[in-house]
Amino acid sequence: MRHFLLCAAALGAFVLNAGPADAMNYQNITAQAAREKMLSGAPLRIVDVRTPAEFAQGHIPQAVNVPLDAIEAGKIPFIMADKSATYLIYCRSGRRSEAAASILANRGWQSVYNFGGILDWPYEIVR
Repeated sequence: MRHFLLCAAALGAFVLNAGPADAMNYQNITAQAAREKMLSGAPLRIVDVRTPAEFAQGHIPQAVNVPLDAIEAGKIPFIMADKSATYLIYCRSGRRSEAAASILANRGWQSVYNFGGILDWPYEIVR
């Protein structure tokens, strides 16, 4: 019985320690850091998780629109099929991009960066 309790305690500690680390497998970065990545020439994809109407009002150059609700539903477009590619995620204020980044990272995307909202983007916007 004592051996069982020790094993159960060890397993419980493992599960408790694994949970929070697994909860955030993406990185939050600033708009400036995102811009530097965009200008570096490294291959990446910029993903705007706002609604199509919001996207049409103005978006970051080269961004593709994949609304958060599509990501939540698992409706990932082909442009995002490569889970090893680098993805820069943004929305309006940062709330939806954080949710999208978390979902993608927890579903196996390996290089996900949340740079918040377009409200904090001081650079060029396509209108």
